[in-house]
Amino acid sequence: MTTPTKAPSIVLSPRLGGGRTLESVARRCLEHTDANEPLLDAHGDHEALHQFRVGYRRLRSLFSLAREVSRADPEARRLKAQLRELTVAFGPARDLDVFLEGHPDLSPTNAARLDDARVTAYSEALEFLHSPEWAQTRVDLDEWLRNGSYRDLLGTGTWSGRAWTAGALERRRKRIRTMSRRLADLSDHDRHQLRIEAKKVRYGCQFFGTMWPRTASDALVMEKTLGALQDRLGALNDLATWSRLVDLTGVTDLLPPEVDVEAELEAAQELADRIAQLPGFWEATLQK
Repeated sequence: MTTPTKAPSIVLSPRLGGGRTLESVARRCLEHTDANEPLLDAHGDHEALHQFRVGYRRLRSLFSLAREVSRADPEARRLKAQLRELTVAFGPARDLDVFLEGHPDLSPTNAARLDDARVTAYSEALEFLHSPEWAQTRVDLDEWLRNGSYRDLLGTGTWSGRAWTAGALERRRKRIRTMSRRLADLSDHDRHQLRIEAKKVRYGCQFFGTMWPRTASDALVMEKTLGALQDRLGALNDLATWSRLVDLTGVTDLLPPEVDVEAELEAAQELADRIAQLPGFWEATLQK
């Protein structure tokens, strides 16, 4: 492979069992990571790193959506924690990539210092990737997908996939609704947590939307609106990212990003209110 690979589309039958639903999505997430790992490992490709990290973040979101499994299965909780360790290990490299790509006008001195920091961040990320601990985690993931308790926990009967995914999506949307009632009053940390919740539901739309073919258009609208909310909340998080980079690199003469906080908050509030009112493409399953 010579180019990075984006997340593959996921198409699931409405009749799929609960365990098979989780397994199918998880394997597609791993296909995404496995497709990008060689290019990342051999060449340190920036987009490959991004896609590799996204693939594992999507998988971790799947574990979060399958709350029943994470609560009941200690191995699922351990694997989810390991997935977080990987995404955290790759975070500084990704932050530096985004910053350098968005600031082509840096002074030569600052550009060199930030690029040196990026080289170090990539080295540390790849060291984690090559560690015996991560190699064992990857083996354990495959073993868990073959023989894990999630099949019994989520059900094997026809249509049982829609049952747990509908509950998960509704539960997460309610959380967004509760958290976003007064965005302007939230702390930076709480707004970041709201952004994470929006990302999980957006991934859920991508994972499970095709299980409700009659409301496929509603799934697309929900996904796009959640993505727009993520972008607005991401703009508000840019200052926090800038602060992390200053701490990471020691570069003190970088100007902070210009963010119209009031305008971004207003736009984010409108989007959050819209998400609360949109029809959930999964709602017909909950009404049965």
